[in-house]
Amino acid sequence: MASSSSAVTPLWKYDVFLSFRGADVRHNFLRHLYDALDQNEIETFIDYKLGAGEEISRILLEKIEQSNVSIVIFSKNYADSPWCLEELEKILECRQTLQQIVIPVFYHVDPTHVRELSNSYGNALSEHQKKISSDKVDNWKRVLIEIADLEGWHFNDTKNPKIGNNIYHHVRRHCARQVWPRPAWLLAQPDNHAN
Repeated sequence: MASSSSAVTPLWKYDVFLSFRGADVRHNFLRHLYDALDQNEIETFIDYKLGAGEEISRILLEKIEQSNVSIVIFSKNYADSPWCLEELEKILECRQTLQQIVIPVFYHVDPTHVRELSNSYGNALSEHQKKISSDKVDNWKRVLIEIADLEGWHFNDTKNPKIGNNIYHHVRRHCARQVWPRPAWLLAQPDNHAN
């Protein structure tokens, strides 16, 4: 597991971790993006790489820590999911402690709605406030605003096949000065990319 010390350079197991609300993006946009990253040999963690019976929440948080870049796909219903917001908290923590690169992608959602916690984002947080502690929801609000303020992408045209390649080039540009180390044990393993 990567150290939280900024003096230690972690060995990344994954180049990219994808954070998304499955119901919104899994069968279209996400496929274009994942395929573009995969075709360009970017080791990308996506939740369907989890093994049957694994404790999903703990494993996903570990995968975030093991990634050099997190791409957060903000979609209309992203904030409806407490789990997506938990992932987002971990992503921000890794940005602050491990210098992880975070790239927000706004998919059929106005970036202003995320930054201002309005429309579907405001509604979702109001619903969470009824069931979850106000301290927790206030932290989610802070994290949403901070991540949404980062340089990223806004897409409404999901039929454009260049979407994934545009994000791939964005990832490479952000990481151009970084070495993407791969442990020897990872290089020796057979290709296990999803086809």
